[in-house]
Amino acid sequence: MKIKYRTNLVAGVIAIIAAIVLFILIPSQVGVEKRATYGVTSRTIPYAMAFLIAGCGLGLVFQSLILKKDEVKELDLAQEGKGLAYMGIIVLYAIGFSKSFVVSTSLLGSITLAMQKDKKPLHYVIVVALVLVLYFVFNELLHVRLP
Repeated sequence: MKIKYRTNLVAGVIAIIAAIVLFILIPSQVGVEKRATYGVTSRTIPYAMAFLIAGCGLGLVFQSLILKKDEVKELDLAQEGKGLAYMGIIVLYAIGFSKSFVVSTSLLGSITLAMQKDKKPLHYVIVVALVLVLYFVFNELLHVRLP
């Protein structure tokens, strides 16, 4: 399946959505000192960046819809399926990482090799061995706790 999209319009809409998300998240993530009730606070730069992102997004949407300066590109989902599947695997890795570093990282390395159609068993053994060495180095030598 092929999807046609206009580059400036899509990028502008994504930038505007990102700015809205930032406007919602900033108050809950960036605290303000009680004595600093006016002027420059710790939220000034994040809000300025969110305004800048929204302004650039509006500029792209304006270019696309009013000035008609846009490029139409085609996205072939059959061709991009492998990349989308790998993104899903990365999300699963992030979820599994909180449970077990060794298992999740070994699976990620092995799945990556399998997706590259690597048939040499030694490569899979090397991935697992390196994960175990990294776990030992971080856990025992550097005293960094890994799940």
